[in-house]
Amino acid sequence: MSTRRIAPPPLGPPVLVALTLLAGCTGVSPHVPSYYAQTTDSATNGCLRNPACYTTRPGEEAVIPWLSRAVDAARTATTVEMVLQDAEIKLVEQTLVQCAQAANEQVNKEDEELRGREPTAEQCRQVVRREGNTEVTRAMDLGARKHKLALDCVRAAFAERFSENVSVEPTYQKESSTGLWRWIDPVQVAEWLKLGLKSQLWGSLVPDLVLHASRNPNQIQRVYDFKFPCPSDKRPSWRPYSKGHPHHPKDQKEMYEEALLGGKGQPGAVTINGIK
Repeated sequence: MSTRRIAPPPLGPPVLVALTLLAGCTGVSPHVPSYYAQTTDSATNGCLRNPACYTTRPGEEAVIPWLSRAVDAARTATTVEMVLQDAEIKLVEQTLVQCAQAANEQVNKEDEELRGREPTAEQCRQVVRREGNTEVTRAMDLGARKHKLALDCVRAAFAERFSENVSVEPTYQKESSTGLWRWIDPVQVAEWLKLGLKSQLWGSLVPDLVLHASRNPNQIQRVYDFKFPCPSDKRPSWRPYSKGHPHHPKDQKEMYEEALLGGKGQPGAVTINGIK
């Protein structure tokens, strides 16, 4: 059954205002990712093109006042990653819920039996097909399809907005030498998969979405997974790790909390009814 791409829900006016202000400060379009706009080089070059921004003294090169007076402070500032503020996190979470709702509505409409209605508990238990020795229930089928569309939705929604602070389906592995969980570059992950080296990813954690410090996926603020319980009023559950898995007998929530959030917070389950 074919699926259509969900147009990401628009973020509210506060985000547009913030982007406009950033554009005014850096002299670039609000649609250009800030990773390219807010570098030291671009800021310095912009200043050098403006005579009011620097001074000269006889026999000396042009000096940028704020840079010459605060070199040490500037160096310190470059080591501080920007994190999302509470209002920005709220906007991100609203978008996640909207994407979940849009995916839920679309898949329910496309289901030949549901035709846009929410499934009943009985319909959720019905077996719709077999895959090898596995019986696929409607709950499993709907959940997989909704999950994919929701991820497509957030990828589009955050392609530029908050792009430095949002990672969709990032991969984290535990370093044997330090015991720390670290982000793995998607290029490396793709290379392993291309070479058939799935064993390299055994025991990895891949949450649906992570909020982190600007350009630093290892400094994590929030962790989220989409959940589409069937029926929709059922309490969302976190997948337990089966016997033989390196994280058994824990579940996703416990591992996200322990490994990624360092025990300082709990991951959020994104549903059509909000974040649990």
